[in-house]
Order: sequence, then C-alpha cells, then structure tokens
Amino acid sequence: MVEGDLKAFTKRMKDILSTVVFTDRIKLIDFLNMGEQSALEAMVAKNPDVSVMFEGGFESAERRRAVLFPTFMTADSMDAKVSIFQIEVIGTGEITHSQILGSLMGLNIDRSVMGDITVDTKGAFFASCREFDPFLKEHFRSVGRHDIRLELVEGVIVREQQVETVEVIVSSMRLDVVVKTLIQGSRGKAEGYLDAGFIRLNHAVDKKPSRLCHVGDILSIRKQGRFKIVEIKKTTKSGKFVLVVHKHI
Repeated sequence: MVEGDLKAFTKRMKDILSTVVFTDRIKLIDFLNMGEQSALEAMVAKNPDVSVMFEGGFESAERRRAVLFPTFMTADSMDAKVSIFQIEVIGTGEITHSQILGSLMGLNIDRSVMGDITVDTKGAFFASCREFDPFLKEHFRSVGRHDIRLELVEGVIVREQQVETVEVIVSSMRLDVVVKTLIQGSRGKAEGYLDAGFIRLNHAVDKKPSRLCHVGDILSIRKQGRFKIVEIKKTTKSGKFVLVVHKHI
C-alpha cells in the first residue's frame, strides 16, 4: 500500500478494532489484498482482546475477507460469508481474467466486494461477498461479448497453479532494483514503470523506488506478468542476493 492509503486503512481498522473491544461484537470486513491483511494482522497482534480470521474461498487465496471477533470466541464458529461462483459461457468462446474483472467493475461495484478471479482448465471462477449474491445473479449476465450464467460452488476451490521457477540476482532488495531485474531492463525503465503506476506490490500500486521487497511479496508488472519472491537462496561474496522467483504463466 502507498503511504496515504495505509494511513486511511490503519485508521479505519483501528476504529473497527475498538468497536469489537467495546461491544464484544463480530465485525466482518470486505476483501483485503495481501498488504492489507499483513497490516491488519500486525494490529491485531498488539490487541489481546481481538482475534482475526481470513477466508477467500480458494485454497491459498490472495484476496481474503477478514472476521474480527473477541478472543473468547473461536475461529471455528466464524463465517466470513464468501461465495464462489463458476462462470459458464452460453454458446462458444473463451473468457479471460481481465474480461471478468472488467465486466464486474462495469456493474459499478467496489473492488473490495470481489475476491480472487481464476481461469484454468477447470473453468472460470470468482469469489465475492455473499451479501451480493442476489445482485450478481440478477445483473452479472455477460463477460465481454459473451452471455454467461452463474452457478454457486460449494466448498473451497483448489486452483491449478502454473508457475515457472527462475533465479535472479539483484544488488539490493529495493523495489526499483527488483523490478529492473525482473523486466530485464534499465533502472530508468523500472523507475518509469513505477512513476506510471504499472507496478503493484502485494496487489496495491506502489510508486516508491526505495521500498524494500521481502520473501512472500507478489509483484504485478503491467504487460510483464506476476512474480512472487519465494526465497533468498543465498548472498554472493559481493553482497548481491540470489532470489528464487515464481513467475505465473
């Protein structure tokens, strides 16, 4: 998250945490990206009276809803109210992740209402807040030029993971340096991508070149793909880092 977004998010979460503490009530939050989840977990860790549970509907979901609840309750009794829909194209044709997202956003709903979207050999699926089931069933009728029908899916969806494992060497863990290496370009080109808002770190646009990357971070680079830093394999004698990276293909 960029600094301004982080401040606003932190303030909102502090208010919700206070409500849980003073009312002993459960609070359900819309889908959060991975950066927001990490920030919320850190806040909850400092509050002995509140626990948090995350659920995204997919195994290893990246966008997940959060349930904040008093510590005298148990996570097993919580319901994050996540729905999984399968999209069936009526007739022939294929649909893509970007087409699905664009069509959903065309319904003028907030991105926080939607979780992960996945398209693989099993079909096309997306997660959403259960409160919006009636709206989606009535209004989400097409993706791109294709007419569709929706079917609710029970249980947690296991996705096919198609990744290419690569090793890269970076001189530092700065965001601009990591991006430069991943796109196999110059430092100036990486900074241009950052300035243009082409880089998402953990699903949030980040324009700060000096931001430090960490193991587990996900970088989405427009027209280049999505990358996850899996491991710092070693440090060379010259102080450079050998990173193991998963590139989603």
